[in-house]
Amino acid sequence: MSQMTMAEIPGFFDLPDANLASGQPLTTDAMVEISNNAKFAALRCEVFFMGWYANGATVPLPTSPVDGYKYSLAECQFSFDGLRTRAPGPGFVNGQQAAPAIADGNAGPGMLFLLIWDIDDSTGTVSLVTHYYSAGGQETITNDGCVKVRIFAQRLSQTLVPGTGGD
Repeated sequence: MSQMTMAEIPGFFDLPDANLASGQPLTTDAMVEISNNAKFAALRCEVFFMGWYANGATVPLPTSPVDGYKYSLAECQFSFDGLRTRAPGPGFVNGQQAAPAIADGNAGPGMLFLLIWDIDDSTGTVSLVTHYYSAGGQETITNDGCVKVRIFAQRLSQTLVPGTGGD
């Protein structure tokens, strides 16, 4: 499947319904604005696979491969899937595209007890807190784990480029 590309970042044009009413002439300007609205709609929401991350890493903000638009933190929603509760194995690099190998063992003794995993929406920082519990009543807290991260990005009208119709 080919990737859509655009020469410039599209903007939204607010067209009054009266301009498109029956009996009204369809002008070249209106056709260009309709075309721009369609382009903006096609790009308004994009999903990005960001890679695999461990505790303490910060997920970078995406840039659209279609038109080079750089998303702000306010336009991004982080989503993650837990890969495993063990730490990533040797050679792991945050953001790598392939699933990482796993460490040989858990950092804590006992059985898996509790996971408090999150990505901070205000910073993009990954927080993985993994609890283990032993039969003797001992709880061990680690930062083990690895998550697969996606960003759902939606362009906001306040961030449109001036002169593209959104101002």
